[in-house]
Amino acid sequence: MATYHVGWATVAGVRTLVSRTGYTGEDGFEIYSPLPELVAVWDRLLAAGASPAGLGARDSLRLEAGYSLYGHELSESVSPLEAGLAWICDLGKEFTGSAALRAQKAAGVPRTVVGLSMEGRAIPRQGYAVFSGEEKVGEVTSGTQSPTLGRGIALALVRTGSLTRGAVAQVDIRGKREPALVVDRRFVRRS
Repeated sequence: MATYHVGWATVAGVRTLVSRTGYTGEDGFEIYSPLPELVAVWDRLLAAGASPAGLGARDSLRLEAGYSLYGHELSESVSPLEAGLAWICDLGKEFTGSAALRAQKAAGVPRTVVGLSMEGRAIPRQGYAVFSGEEKVGEVTSGTQSPTLGRGIALALVRTGSLTRGAVAQVDIRGKREPALVVDRRFVRRS
């Protein structure tokens, strides 16, 4: 099944809707079993060796893959263009908000999402201020200790052009400015 596709399959003996639309950066599938069969499918998958994972695991993987999440990198006040999601917006078509996005693109997107890799042991969290020199240029939208990389990582919404890849920014963590390297927002690439 190709990425971002959906279809029917038999899972644990039950005809189930299956999609490959995951938002973790991992190669996997989502299953949507009929409600009356759901517990039986769950039990059979656990018996076959599947391991449950919670939202914390999902969010860590999503962040390592550099994926935007609504309420963090994307919201009513952060446009898809600012969030790095222009690829999902066909501005040649009409849809709710298309005129505003075309105007924003024409005027220049004011903010952009960048990746930050902490240089020390500090862990960035949502809402922490991001500085370039002495100037506040934005804030962390998502941050955590990366289980894969063993260091703090973050996505930050910053003024466009204020931080370039390879630059050192500072993240204000409880009143102390901690250095962070500006990197590609895809911290971990999985094949």
